[in-house]
Amino acid sequence: MIKNVVLDIGNVLVTYYPDIYVSQFITKKGEIDYYTNICFKSAEWRCGDLGTKSRGEIIDAICEKYPEDAANVRMIMENCDDMLRVSKKNTEVVKRLKAAGVGVYFLSNTTDHAFEHMSSTYEVFSYLDGGIASYREGVAKPSAEIFELYLSRYGKRAEECVFVDDMPQNVESARAVGFNGIIRKNIDDLEDELCRSPELAEALNKKDEKSRKAVEIF
Repeated sequence: MIKNVVLDIGNVLVTYYPDIYVSQFITKKGEIDYYTNICFKSAEWRCGDLGTKSRGEIIDAICEKYPEDAANVRMIMENCDDMLRVSKKNTEVVKRLKAAGVGVYFLSNTTDHAFEHMSSTYEVFSYLDGGIASYREGVAKPSAEIFELYLSRYGKRAEECVFVDDMPQNVESARAVGFNGIIRKNIDDLEDELCRSPELAEALNKKDEKSRKAVEIF
């Protein structure tokens, strides 16, 4: 029986499309790919996920590594948290799960700067029961350790949890630890994907049923 929903943040609760973001500054396709890779798919960015470098240190390290691209790197990364836009639809899904008594948590690779921005800006974080942010723990997906950490910290059983992520390797790692897993293909499909579980389908329909009854009464 599924009692807990554990959500990635990027492309589940908020949008994360670095290539689209980079295209606001760089117009040539090959260069968009290049800057997306060196800024957001680099070893330096991974250090942010692991909490070993601050945002400023990440930018400085990339600029030192690619001095000829330093101006563009700084332009792209200076306000890169702007690409993180909340999904209002999935915020409502989280609220409905909570109202039905389902535990809802996050488990995400994220940097300190990005997480502080999101958690202080978007109300969805106020509805979550807790979660694991990689930069705080020094461990990141797809390591099994981060999923085991969630289970031990919150006293959960893996078979009673479903993990949702847009990256197949992360979902496979969670499944290897014993979680149920969903690979999210489209950010707007979260509710439909969760409703494959009979327990969660019932939970997500409870609010609708109460609303219909309220309408009938009035």
